[in-house]
Amino acid sequence: MAKRGRKSIAKERRAQILDAFRTCAVRSGLEKASLREVAKEAGLPVSNLHHFFKNRDDMVSELEKWIIGGVMEDLDAEFRDEEDPQKRFRKIIEFLFSPRAQKLEDGSLYYDLWSLAHRSKTLRRTLRDQIREERELFVEELFRADGFSAVSKPEMKEIANIMIALVEGTFYVLDMDGENVSPKRMARITRRFLQLYAEEKLRERTAEE
Repeated sequence: MAKRGRKSIAKERRAQILDAFRTCAVRSGLEKASLREVAKEAGLPVSNLHHFFKNRDDMVSELEKWIIGGVMEDLDAEFRDEEDPQKRFRKIIEFLFSPRAQKLEDGSLYYDLWSLAHRSKTLRRTLRDQIREERELFVEELFRADGFSAVSKPEMKEIANIMIALVEGTFYVLDMDGENVSPKRMARITRRFLQLYAEEKLRERTAEE
């Protein structure tokens, strides 16, 4: 019990620090968010940060994992109990284009993370793993959805890449020019695009047979 209690407290303390780091990074910029500022925001001494994270680079990488981990948990909760493949896929797309998946106030933080990934191998690996996890999820759901039987595995991976690009791009445009983009409409267009593509591939396969 004592060990589990310590682990639970450690997990809570790490989440407290990462939440404070996120707040500081959004407010001041990722590069300018100092450990002293983060410690003050978290209400902890600076020494506590070093106790839970090896260095600042490690903290940045863990921040990215923490943010994305929360999004993936919310996504899983969204369709966990839905057994119908078509409804599952619909819910995934609707979620990804919703404010629950990407918060506009975090926009500058995402751009900072992307920029820093060019100078940090640790963060670059974290972002790469995130993309691979998202791609794997999309491909798995495409395999399950009705109507995609004629789409090959390599094509599904490319479709997943397009979905990732569309989601990220939509929120970039929404952040910069919000009055001219609707995430809900983008979700509907994306879903329709996928349906039309699957139908075309099925017609091609039928014609070959």
